Amino acid sequence: MRERKEREKAETAGPFIQPPGNSTPEHRLAQDHGAMTPAQAIALQRTAGNVAVSRMVGRSRGAGPKTPWAAPATRSKRTQGEAGIERGESPPQQQQRVEQDQRTTRATRSGKAGTSVKGKEKGEEPEQIGNPTLRFTSTYVGPTEQSLTAGQEIGFEQVATLHRASGMTTRADEAYDFWQEVTDTNSQIAPDAVNYRPKKSKRPWVVDGPFRPPYNSDDGTIANEADRISFIDSPGFSGRMRMTDGYWLSSYEVKFRWKVRRKQGGRFTKNEPFWASDEMVHRVESKFDPENPDATARITATPAGDRVWNVELPD
Repeated sequence: MRERKEREKAETAGPFIQPPGNSTPEHRLAQDHGAMTPAQAIALQRTAGNVAVSRMVGRSRGAGPKTPWAAPATRSKRTQGEAGIERGESPPQQQQRVEQDQRTTRATRSGKAGTSVKGKEKGEEPEQIGNPTLRFTSTYVGPTEQSLTAGQEIGFEQVATLHRASGMTTRADEAYDFWQEVTDTNSQIAPDAVNYRPKKSKRPWVVDGPFRPPYNSDDGTIANEADRISFIDSPGFSGRMRMTDGYWLSSYEVKFRWKVRRKQGGRFTKNEPFWASDEMVHRVESKFDPENPDATARITATPAGDRVWNVELPD
């Protein structure tokens, strides 16, 4: 029976070295009570010293700090799987983009990425957009006399044509922003006028209807050819705007001007810099006799005439 107890005691001790008979009470406390709590380890440290505590705690199978008196030892790195980190792209996409941009910038500056400034694969330079020519013609197409009791068309016909620079192959509509602006004033006697007093109206400068990019030629007011763009206009009181029975046109003045600029990025813009033509003016006058309202009166019409401008596009 005694031999069996001795054998069980040896198996329970395992690798522990039995303390000698004169060992300290702290050693006996650690052996008798098994695993130490952190508080017990610290108390033992103060009496037995770090070396003894380290030896005894390191052999203990219970919970507790390995080295309660110092910072934990540096652990080896874990893999992403061990650390519970979800695998992703390395480096992350944002960092990849930044690094790629940096490489592209460096390569571009060195002439090795994209189209080289001096490389053999350099694309052809875009055609230089030269200065166009603007031609304007106009004529009066109304009657020579006006009557209060007759419907009449009193107006003008005009054509403003922008010709692309000589030698260019780029289409005119792809090279230039070309538009027409208008302002006008008129004085009319309406059927409800008191004592045939005329009523005046005035319109400020505006872009004139369809006469602008994208040069829609469906209604025949614009002729868009490869080498030129023509604005075909009929200003005045004609068509649906004709003078009707009971109305009298005492005076009419309409001004036109044209602006041209190099097309910017394929879109139409009226911003500066642009070239602007002189103002072209049409005028009509016809004196009404309130004492004899049924009488006809002469119409004095002065068309703007013809002009040619050598356009000088600003830089």
